[in-house]
Amino acid sequence: MKPITQTRLRRSVGRALRKPYYGFWRAIESCLYRGHEYSLAVPSGKLVYTPWFCGADPGFSAMMREVQRGGAVTVTPDRCYMLYQFCSFVRPTAGDLAECGTFTAGTAHLIARTIWQQHPLMARRLHLFDTFSGMPEFVRPERDHHQPGDFGKTSLELVQQRLSEFDFVRFHPGVIPNTFAEVQDTPAYVLVHLDVDIYPTMLDCCRWFWPRLSPGGVIVFDDYGYRVYRRAARAAIDEYFTELNVRPIVLPTGQALVIKQPDS
Repeated sequence: MKPITQTRLRRSVGRALRKPYYGFWRAIESCLYRGHEYSLAVPSGKLVYTPWFCGADPGFSAMMREVQRGGAVTVTPDRCYMLYQFCSFVRPTAGDLAECGTFTAGTAHLIARTIWQQHPLMARRLHLFDTFSGMPEFVRPERDHHQPGDFGKTSLELVQQRLSEFDFVRFHPGVIPNTFAEVQDTPAYVLVHLDVDIYPTMLDCCRWFWPRLSPGGVIVFDDYGYRVYRRAARAAIDEYFTELNVRPIVLPTGQALVIKQPDS
């Protein structure tokens, strides 16, 4: 029997408390934030504009209702709103779209519907990369905050069914970066959403997509700001872009982004 280390004990306690902890914050959000045009910002104590809670952006509100009818959305409303805005921001730019780390396709559904609704005639594909069976075997829990098999409650069939109305979506099941070979002929990307969490996969994603990003294109990183991913997703992003003298733009949602300049 393996000895119980302090790290393993802390993780076990954290997992046990996760459901009541998130339940508590969902109750706070429901009572004090949802439906409010201005919501309390912590720690400043000021009321700030939060259109993702109040329905001030009818297009986004309608979009989220449609996406939620299709299945679970595991990304918070503020992050979904940022992603929605960037889909709108980059749509005149030439190139395909991609998401790495699709899970049950909540954000992929949001991206697909936003692009289809706002510019239905533009010939553009959305490439989805995921194992569709959970975290790979090379995950290191002490670094990546995950165990092999985490996020395994999904499948390629489930995601394909959810996105079946969008004929421009392409599925690339398997381990990154091996599946990038399937898109070698894709010349450019206009929007890339990276939600892979773990260090080696995030680094592989940065190496692949940044050189192929169109001028004016955007890469959105989902977990850059969360403390638990400081040695994983954030470390990989910082390592890659520091060498290029490119500094990610950090958002208060926990996301970050980089925008390709014409001379990059």
